[in-house]
Amino acid sequence: MGVDIRTLLSCFLLMGCTYFRAHCNGVFSKDQLTQEPGQSTSAAQITATGATKRPVTVADSIQMTRLAYPSYTEGGPSKGIVAKFSPDGKHFVVILKKGNLEANTNEYSLVLFQTAAVFQSPEPRVLISLASSSNRPAIDNVLWLDDSNTILFLGERPGEQTQLYSLKCNSRELTRLTSSATNLTSFVTTASGEEIVYASKDSGSMVLPEGVERKGFAVTSESVPDLIQGRYRGGESEDESLYVARSGKKADTKIKTQGRIGGIFPPRMSLSPDGAHLLIQTEATEVPNTWSDYKDKFMKVLTRRPAPQGAHTSIHQYELVDTHTGADEILIDAPIMPNLGSEVAWAPDSKSVVVSDVYLPLNVDDPSEQELRKAHAYLVEVKIPSRQFVKVSQDDLKLLNWDPKTDLLACSVGRIDSLKGKPTSTVYFRKNGEAWSKASAPDQTGAQSLPEIILDEDMDTPPRIVAIDPTGQKTVLMDLNPQFQNLALARVEEITWKDSRRREVKGGLYWPPDYVAGRQYPVVIQTHGWITNRFWMDGPFTTAFAAQALASKGFFVVQDNGPDWHLWVTSEEAPSAMASYEGVVDYLDRRGLIDRNRVGITGFSRTYWYVAYALTHSKYHFAAAAVADGVDFSYFQYMAFSQFGREFEPVYGGPPYGKNMSRWLKQSPAFLMDKIGTPLRVQTIGPESLLSEWHWYSGLSRLGKPVEMIYIPGGTHILEKPWDRMISQQGNVDWFCFWLKGEEDSDPTKAGQYQRWRELRGLPGQKIFRKNIR
Repeated sequence: MGVDIRTLLSCFLLMGCTYFRAHCNGVFSKDQLTQEPGQSTSAAQITATGATKRPVTVADSIQMTRLAYPSYTEGGPSKGIVAKFSPDGKHFVVILKKGNLEANTNEYSLVLFQTAAVFQSPEPRVLISLASSSNRPAIDNVLWLDDSNTILFLGERPGEQTQLYSLKCNSRELTRLTSSATNLTSFVTTASGEEIVYASKDSGSMVLPEGVERKGFAVTSESVPDLIQGRYRGGESEDESLYVARSGKKADTKIKTQGRIGGIFPPRMSLSPDGAHLLIQTEATEVPNTWSDYKDKFMKVLTRRPAPQGAHTSIHQYELVDTHTGADEILIDAPIMPNLGSEVAWAPDSKSVVVSDVYLPLNVDDPSEQELRKAHAYLVEVKIPSRQFVKVSQDDLKLLNWDPKTDLLACSVGRIDSLKGKPTSTVYFRKNGEAWSKASAPDQTGAQSLPEIILDEDMDTPPRIVAIDPTGQKTVLMDLNPQFQNLALARVEEITWKDSRRREVKGGLYWPPDYVAGRQYPVVIQTHGWITNRFWMDGPFTTAFAAQALASKGFFVVQDNGPDWHLWVTSEEAPSAMASYEGVVDYLDRRGLIDRNRVGITGFSRTYWYVAYALTHSKYHFAAAAVADGVDFSYFQYMAFSQFGREFEPVYGGPPYGKNMSRWLKQSPAFLMDKIGTPLRVQTIGPESLLSEWHWYSGLSRLGKPVEMIYIPGGTHILEKPWDRMISQQGNVDWFCFWLKGEEDSDPTKAGQYQRWRELRGLPGQKIFRKNIR
């Protein structure tokens, strides 16, 4: 479940099988590069070969070829990350992945293009293909060295740990550079590759020491699942260690930092051009009381009450490490703005570094300056090694780069828009003496620029890799999924409705491919975000959602745009989400598209709470629901997982004691299970999720309510492995078909599933809908 606030917030930043056979001879066939954008069609439409297009399945989604960058797959934009150009600009590579259902692996390919040929129908070449049987990427963190022939990357094969590899493009020679006993999570290097800093998972340690049977064990910051398993930090969020590897030295040197390294995400770090200093984000283990004075609402939540000794704080800072001596200092005695990201740009001479979205210390005498520092994060230049800093800007900016040729800092204006992939303007800064000021854009006259390589997609167009020439003309380099020509994809429409509080909401609507005018269809509401310019087979995430597959089964599918982060961690957050769900039901009903007696809803991560709230507070009827791996703002989660207190208390006005207890009893969905009449499918992922959501299964079962709990022991919050995705996504498709349409899959392997559900249907007050109800 989303136990770390960074995971919960990351959901906001959204959010072809045939070409893999070509890697045997190293190139893609020409006919896989020329398909026009797919258009949504009915199942009755005919392909060029005369064959009827078939319905979309969950397997099609799992086997879909996708861009393999975590920031993109988790909802971020593809702009600027599709192509990794070599230093000389003559080549670029793209990382792609697809699921292999038979082997339960994800197959990754590193594809090479010649830059000069991108507008002449080039033949892409697969440099290497690797498969991962874990939840980790098989190819990740691709970096070119300055010879423009060598690529370093993190990679793994089935059953192996993630290691650092070197790949020669001309010969395709692959060399493993590390032999770590645990997985590497990230690395940085100098341009020559002579010096490399990498992070690897710690092996973990036993929680229960020898002699515990006689003396017992004093619990401090350990989690309940770790104590039950007898291990400390034994899961995906265990801590990490840093090492420096230098060419010609046999042993790697371990680096110690003051803050904690590791957690849900790999550590963000940057090496100075001369390799002498490492800048790394670490989690502060001790948070000064003054940090609660910063006015950012996320920082207010994180500093609401001190974390127990040794527990995660989820507050990050920058540390500066001398890679030769190991000396370590805090770069600026202040935190990084929570979760929205921070970028780093080194001066070409390594004598200073610019960092974005950092706060400045509050130990200043000038009251007006102190108030500014409380209210704003800054773009700041820091001198190395003195750590003296100079303000560049307090505006809302995303740092792009420090160009060594023009000596200009380039930034996108508007971090949120930039992270969402929306068009943004660029602002430039130039240093004059010790101060920075805005500057004009650099003169590009006569400059030879690299072609822009983008992922061309929208809500109705499957992604293609495209090159754009200076006139804006597009050339298709690769259609990632030519097999989609044979699928009856749902038409997707952006819709706008008024929620039940009369506020305007936008979202996506997937139409049944065989829609018949005048017929009223069942509808499933998917939650957790909507982006107009993305093609989503599933929805914003691979856990629980299955939009195209549901549409092919005869459902309308709504992709709701929540959460509303303006209301985050307030008493209005969940009611606002419920109002959106109610509003879209009314909207579709007025259009005559749906049968409002057959409404299903799905929640995941933070929207688990929203769905549970709607099931216990709304007067609207939901005929089936599914929730997966999330927070529910319940008494049990508050008590069992200390990190949740910082979020839960503002919603209810305080802890669940004394005068606040009445608000918990009236608002927390888990206290209102008796009001639920909706069949509920609960997906839990890993031991912590199983424990934190167990009360829903046990409580609803004791009340005689229809509930099913599915346990996916080896999955991650955003599911990766094909079999895990099939359990989650196909299970939800089957669930909604059963409860909203009265349909059962004829697959004999699912007989036990339907036997359980028929027994649930026999509980008092349950009913099943006949097929084709109007």
